[in-house]
Amino acid sequence: MNYAVSEFKPISESPHRIQELEEARGKLLRVFESEGQVVGVWAWGCCSFPAELREELTALVGHEIAVLRLDGRYHIREADDA
Repeated sequence: MNYAVSEFKPISESPHRIQELEEARGKLLRVFESEGQVVGVWAWGCCSFPAELREELTALVGHEIAVLRLDGRYHIREADDA
């Protein structure tokens, strides 16, 4: 038997790209680069971002942050509500 194998990752294994007016929020646990994208990891999952955000996100690892996509741009801020 032959099985067709896809070269692409299933959606369940791929990082989510936040859409317009969507926010990723929580304690940023890790940042790494994959396939020309930057991936941010939170306890609830991961999101992919454009490569130019790597330095800004890396500086915020370990912090409670919010990343909002608005008008095609990513707005990143610390979100410590304590």
